[in-house]
Amino acid sequence: MNKQILFASALAVLGLTSCEKGLDDGTVNAGSEQVTNSLLQVRTRSGGSGSEATISYPLQVYVFQGDDCLAAQTIGDEGQTLNIPLVEGTYSVYAVGGASATDYVLPSTDDATTSTAIALKDGHSLTDLMAASATATLVDGGTNTVTLGLQRKTMLIQNIEIKKVPTAATAVSVTIAPLWQALTVGGGFSTAGTSRTIALTKQEDNRTWKLPSPIGEGLGVRLLPPSTQPASISVNITIGGATKTYTYSTSYQLEAGYKINIDGTYTEAVGVSLTGTITGAEWLGERTISFEFDENGSSASGESNGSEGNNDNSDNSDNFPAAGDTYEGCYVLASTVAGDGESAELTLLSPNEKKTAGNAVTIDDLNSAAATLGTDGISGWRPMTLAEAQLLQAAHTALGIADDRYYLFDNDGTVKQMRMSNGTMSTPSSSAAYIRPVANVTINNE
Repeated sequence: MNKQILFASALAVLGLTSCEKGLDDGTVNAGSEQVTNSLLQVRTRSGGSGSEATISYPLQVYVFQGDDCLAAQTIGDEGQTLNIPLVEGTYSVYAVGGASATDYVLPSTDDATTSTAIALKDGHSLTDLMAASATATLVDGGTNTVTLGLQRKTMLIQNIEIKKVPTAATAVSVTIAPLWQALTVGGGFSTAGTSRTIALTKQEDNRTWKLPSPIGEGLGVRLLPPSTQPASISVNITIGGATKTYTYSTSYQLEAGYKINIDGTYTEAVGVSLTGTITGAEWLGERTISFEFDENGSSASGESNGSEGNNDNSDNSDNFPAAGDTYEGCYVLASTVAGDGESAELTLLSPNEKKTAGNAVTIDDLNSAAATLGTDGISGWRPMTLAEAQLLQAAHTALGIADDRYYLFDNDGTVKQMRMSNGTMSTPSSSAAYIRPVANVTINNE
């Protein structure tokens, strides 16, 4: 997960600011009148550079002893410091970033527990929520130092684009379910099984539907992660007052801390074919998930009969997947049927990939990375050959892969890269390239 750093500093201070009810007179809000003799001092700083070092403000800090909440304070920005006087003892410290009193119902010391939901107010949008926790032990007369690692608790739907929708469509939306509804004080989640439907806006060409506002870094629709896996992604298209829903049950987990792009193309013959890209922070690499929505996986509005993404090609007289189909959640790059029609050898493209600096990758690195990017249930994952890289290049548009991407492959023991726009082969440069493995499987006619 993406971890953002919250720094707590033990700098001595001369004047201590009281923080919450029961603390302003030098006592702990725990039913006893013990005089505070120790200090928990918390301040934040970003450290590092770029988005990796950001912290979502305001930051709500809760201090518990056992089940009792003794303090609840807010750090409004990076320059503020909290000074919390307490008696000696052991405390649990929880921090929730990005939750303001404007957008959320924040619990006070009187009603806060670690499972209390930080509920979003009606009409407000989810913010970039983060959470952290630690245990702090205070000694008599001491000042405590704690270091908390913030984890992002939301995922970001960064962009949605559905293309070639019939011009008669009057509404298009995407629904993701089941989701958690709220974050808790303790950093967990509350209220499972909710869903979020995101309405799209028709573009000038009358065939493309997108999110209604320009999408950039940090913009989009934030959601809490699914409450169960696998999650489902549905495309809802309304024509003539009737809504049809095309639903895909994801083979890979949708997780907090990832950016998600959904790119779909509607075809009247098979419904909607979607390609979703889940992009994590740089240290997590990039994962691509391919979806297929066809008539077998559609239902009337309100139903949820989803396809698992394994399509048999009805035009294939041998009843084997053909190139361009999917098998076990993987794209079929090539399909060769045996002469007796009883078996077929498939070249499968993994739905997973990794972004890396191409000039630093050796052939051993390429083999090792490919072996880790496969899918469960299929063995023998390996780097692409030149011929397979050419197949990928020919299919990259259908897969939703950008023209400017380079993919690494094994060219007779040497690492080479291929540009998707024109199939040019070259020696990897320092620019980013991608590793995406393939595997060969043989299936028999049942």
